[in-house]
Amino acid sequence: MKRSILSLMYLIQGMRKAGIMLEHKLENIGLRIDDLDPSSIIHPSLEGDVLKVVGAGVEPEKGILIGQHYALAGYGPLLMLLVTSKTVKDALLQGIRFQQLTHLTGEMSTCQSEHHIALCYRPQNLQDQLGQLVAQAEISGTYKFIQDLYKMMGLSVPEVRIELPFAQPQDLQQLQLYHDYYGPQVQFAADQAAFWFDHSVLEVKIPSADEMTFRLYEQKCIAELQRLQEDEEIPLLIQRVQDYLELQTGVMPSMAETAQALHIPERTLRHQLQQLDTSYKQIREQIIKDKALRMIEYKQYSIEMIAELLGYSEPAAFNHAFKRWFGRSPRQYGK
Repeated sequence: MKRSILSLMYLIQGMRKAGIMLEHKLENIGLRIDDLDPSSIIHPSLEGDVLKVVGAGVEPEKGILIGQHYALAGYGPLLMLLVTSKTVKDALLQGIRFQQLTHLTGEMSTCQSEHHIALCYRPQNLQDQLGQLVAQAEISGTYKFIQDLYKMMGLSVPEVRIELPFAQPQDLQQLQLYHDYYGPQVQFAADQAAFWFDHSVLEVKIPSADEMTFRLYEQKCIAELQRLQEDEEIPLLIQRVQDYLELQTGVMPSMAETAQALHIPERTLRHQLQQLDTSYKQIREQIIKDKALRMIEYKQYSIEMIAELLGYSEPAAFNHAFKRWFGRSPRQYGK
């Protein structure tokens, strides 16, 4: 199953804000940080390839700082679903239900004791340096997400006790890094990450709750999950080209640039796509069409902004192309 690009984008942007220079690393595989499309989806194999490039040589503990730069802004429909839930318990359950739409690569669940409940997180990989870096960033980002979400919902952040699946550092400076962020009561060497709350927190009503809005964004989240499950039978080569183009905003890469990024000779790429009864031009146009529809249906972008994000020099050119594809102008379609 494909995934939202949020995990990769947040890691890259967090590394950048933490002072880790990535531009030259990404340029070597044909990607530009500022041109990544937050609405795109990515196949785990391509995501893994990019992670290996950006994570090379970065100490796992840097993930604590990286995660502190994660933000709510990219969550779109999921964020609206959470803040319009009736209670904190409802928001927690919806977050777990739609966790594939978050920045997390591992698995969320809940754990309970007599008087407390925890949001638990089991990282995908703690066996190597890259896996630990991603886990540190995701757990740090989740803690920030909890704090930011409470503030956005108009609620006071409750007391949280935190358990981490990492060995306690022997270096006092590194240990202080954990204490400064998670608090002095943070515990190490747990089976998984856990954020423990008092049970009473679950019944707190969310001031921004709205059932009609909740149902609207619930359907949007369900549709997004279905989008992640689509195209699983597509030949691998077509999928790799689609995934690479999905990552981009602005002017789409040429076939030569895409072939270079995928480490395939351009003539070979053209020939193999012909053998699969398609072409680079067809794949690129379909990606642009899909992006256009998603942006219009999301109703957060003006037609002028959509045209720019899709690489058109002026809105009139985008309007002409859209009408050719769908028989209606973007404004008519959006009504």
